[in-house]
Amino acid sequence: MNRVTSALRNVAEMVIPPWGWYTFDGLRSSFRSLGRFWPQGHPAAEGTVINYDYARRLYRNSGENAFGGGFAKPIVDLQVGFMGLPFASTENEEIDDFLNECLTNYWADELQQMFVAALRDSKTIVRLRKPDLFDPLMTIEESQHCTLEIIPPDRVDVERSLTNKNIIERAVILHHMTFVIDDGDPATGQQPQTEEHDVLEIITRDQYRFFDKNTNSWLEDLTAPNRWGFVPVEEIYNEWDSALQGGQSEFETVVPFINAFHDLLAQGLQAHKYHSTPKVKLKLGDVVPFIKNNFPEALDSDGNVKANAEISWKGREILFLQDSDDMEFLEARSVLGDTKTLAEFIIDCICIASQTPEWAFMRVDSGSANSDRNAQTVPFVKKIERKRRNFSKGIQNLLKMVMVVTGEIPIRAKLTWEVIRTDDQMIEMQAFQQLVMGLEVAAQRGEISDETYRRMVRQFVPVMKRSDQEAKDALKNRMPAIEAGAPVPQIEAGPQGKNE
Repeated sequence: MNRVTSALRNVAEMVIPPWGWYTFDGLRSSFRSLGRFWPQGHPAAEGTVINYDYARRLYRNSGENAFGGGFAKPIVDLQVGFMGLPFASTENEEIDDFLNECLTNYWADELQQMFVAALRDSKTIVRLRKPDLFDPLMTIEESQHCTLEIIPPDRVDVERSLTNKNIIERAVILHHMTFVIDDGDPATGQQPQTEEHDVLEIITRDQYRFFDKNTNSWLEDLTAPNRWGFVPVEEIYNEWDSALQGGQSEFETVVPFINAFHDLLAQGLQAHKYHSTPKVKLKLGDVVPFIKNNFPEALDSDGNVKANAEISWKGREILFLQDSDDMEFLEARSVLGDTKTLAEFIIDCICIASQTPEWAFMRVDSGSANSDRNAQTVPFVKKIERKRRNFSKGIQNLLKMVMVVTGEIPIRAKLTWEVIRTDDQMIEMQAFQQLVMGLEVAAQRGEISDETYRRMVRQFVPVMKRSDQEAKDALKNRMPAIEAGAPVPQIEAGPQGKNE
C-alpha cells in the first residue's frame, strides 16, 4: 500500500507544480491548496436549497414583511406573461400538429404554473400523466395528448443514473391520502371515519409501487407495471448554477431590498401618526382667568379649579386670552419627504437586482421621455430571451415523453417563441425583407447557391424543412410552362353586376 501511495505522489509531483499556497485578489480569498492529485473540497453553497415556504409567502405577500412583499408577485408574473408559449416544429407535419396541440390546447395552464413555480422556488417537478381510461368524462383526444402535473420540489426526491445524468432511475413522490376506516351507517347517523396517511409513490423504469409510512407497509393493490420504460418526471430549474448544483429563485437577490422597503414604510407610517395631529402650546400669565373665560365648567362655585377637573377642546372654535397670554400650534416636522426619496432609491435597487423595469411596479413618470422606458425594456427583453432558452430543454423533454407514450420515435423538437414586442416584430420583418432582396440579387448573379439562400432564410423562418425537402415542395408553387401553340387556360368569370 505504501508503494502505491508513493507512486501516486511521484506522478502528482511530475504533473502539478509543487506550489503550496495560492493567493487571489478580488472575490477569491487566500487559501491553501492541499491536493496535488485528488480534489479536496466542494463549493460552500453546493447542494443547498432555498426556503420554499418563505419564497411562497413572499409571492402571496402573506409574510411578516408585507409592506415590501408586494414586489415579489409582479417580478414573477411579468416574466411569465412576456414568455408566452413556444411553437414546436419537426420535419413531420403530423407530429408538429400533435405537439402544438399539446402545448397550446392541453398543457397551456400547466406550463404557466411550471414557469411560476420554477421562478419562485428555483425548481419544480413536472410529471407526465395519461388520463385514466375509467374516467367517464375523459375524451380520446385528452387520453392521446396526456396531461401535466406540477409537484412542489419538497415532496419529490429524484435519483439519476451515475453514468448518464439524463436518465432518471427512480423518483419518490410523497402523497397525502385519505383512507376510509369505517363506512359508518347513514340510518343511525354514524359518520364515516377517515385517516390521512403519508404514502410514498416509488416510480422506477419498471414499475409503480406505494409505501404507507403510517403503517410501514406496502400497498400491493396499487402496484402497477411501468410500460413506458422511463420515469415520467422532469426536473425544471431556473437559472441552473453548477456551483450550487441547483437553480436560483428570482427573490434571492431582492429579499434584502424588500425587507428594507418594509422597514422604511413601517417607520414612515409610525412617524405619520406624530406629525399628523398638531399640539397646542399655551403661554399664560395666570391660568385661572383663562379657565374662567373658556372652561367655566372646570371651576367650582367659589371660583377655584375643581379637583381632577378635565377640559375638552371639542367645539372650541374661539378662545379668549389676556394681554400677557400667547397661544400657538406646534406641528412636528414631517419626515415623509425624506422617506419618499429613500423609498424611490430602494425601488431602484429592487429594479436593478431583479432586472425588472420600474413600469412593472406602476412607477411611471408622465413627464419622462419614451427613450427612458425603452432603455429599461431592452435589458428586460434580453432577460426574457434567456429565460426562454432556460426552459426550452425541459419542454423538449416533455414533448419527447409524450411521443414515446403515443408510440412515436422521440425527436427533439425545435422550439420557437412569439415575438416579445410588436415593435420588434416590425423591425424583424423589415430586416427580413432587406435580407431577401439582397439574397435575390446575389442568387440571380450566380454568387450564391439556392442552398445558401435557404440557410439564410431559415434564420427568420424556423419552420422550414430540410433544404432538399423544401426544394421539392417549392416546385409545387411554380406554374407549369405553356408550350408554343398550346391554348391559354381561361379563368371563368364570376357573376357580374350591371353598370348603371
